[in-house]
Amino acid sequence: MPAGKDDIDTQEQEDSSTVLGKRAHEQEAGPAADGNDSGKEDTLHSGDDIGPMPASAAAEETHAKKRRKPLPHEQLYISRLPSAEMYEKSYMHRDALNFVAVTKTDFIITTSVDGFLKFWKKTESGIEFVKQYRSHLALISGIGVSDDGLLLATISLDKTLKVYDVINFDMINVIKLDFVPSTVCWVHRRGEAQAKAAVADADSSAIHVFDGRGDGKALFTITKLHSGAVTSMAFNDKYNCVVSADETGALEYWVPDEEHDLPKTVGFEYKSETDLYEFKKCRSTATSIAFSQDFEKFVTMSTKDRQVRVWKTRTGKMIRKYDESLEVINEMQQTGQKLYKLDDMEFGRRLAGERVLTKSSQPNCMNAVFDESGHFLIYPTIFGIKIVNMHSNKV
Repeated sequence: MPAGKDDIDTQEQEDSSTVLGKRAHEQEAGPAADGNDSGKEDTLHSGDDIGPMPASAAAEETHAKKRRKPLPHEQLYISRLPSAEMYEKSYMHRDALNFVAVTKTDFIITTSVDGFLKFWKKTESGIEFVKQYRSHLALISGIGVSDDGLLLATISLDKTLKVYDVINFDMINVIKLDFVPSTVCWVHRRGEAQAKAAVADADSSAIHVFDGRGDGKALFTITKLHSGAVTSMAFNDKYNCVVSADETGALEYWVPDEEHDLPKTVGFEYKSETDLYEFKKCRSTATSIAFSQDFEKFVTMSTKDRQVRVWKTRTGKMIRKYDESLEVINEMQQTGQKLYKLDDMEFGRRLAGERVLTKSSQPNCMNAVFDESGHFLIYPTIFGIKIVNMHSNKV
């Protein structure tokens, strides 16, 4: 079924000069040789036949021409996505999970609200447990994996930043912070000698950048980019830029250095050329940001209005928007569509849980990600994990 807004079809009109030319030529031919009016009548009818088609017929023909082609290798991509209605095997934490990350070195990192961190390794036969840490004494408020998959950073309400060597699943640095962190992101490119980690302050607009292997002193601090506390950040290795969002609804592009200028690699100079004011207009906030594997798109999740938005990195334009608000979810349940129908009691229980999470003061961990092809969007809903084909715009 459709999951978002459709493309707008356009109707092409025939060249009026061509039509008039044909009519003039036929009129010069004159009536039929037998002198009766049948020739004139035929001429008039033939002129009508070559005129513009009725609007409905023309629209149908144009729609057929513009019908979107199937996604190449679609079945191959789908075969690599999870398809079971229920899970087959359980991997346990003692408490509720709040973050999951997958690295390009085939490790899975999970954290729970009690401060525990677990490393898992992807193998041909499944997932194997590797190591567990009591990473923090307080709630873990964010994790970040470097683009090369070699480093992991965790932050917590206990005001610490901890750095792990993923390949050797070993803690290599502990940095004590003088502020409560809200989100963390590695902002160095592959091959750079300095592993830079950006950590946002939960109580101000400041972003502090540290050397992950350094002595704990900030390399530089950015204070004038945002006007409110930063809620999420993501680094784009291809364009060498960071996209960050704050609680006021601002969405910013910046190069991860002291000047934090707009990157020259993108295709715009002013935010007015983009859709980056979308959250300001909607009075909402992006609570998660994730890039596709090719870095050409990114997706944001907002827990205030429960909208999933997809953007073009180079232009800053929004290309898709999916409404997952509680009102729409309730309407889907009432219509009784098979894909979205739950038992009424189960639906009520889940809806109550969603409302509790919305009012919770804990950091919101709901996010959306792309699959490895970049054509499918994956995010959680009250009905389960939804996978949307962005090419056909269908679930």
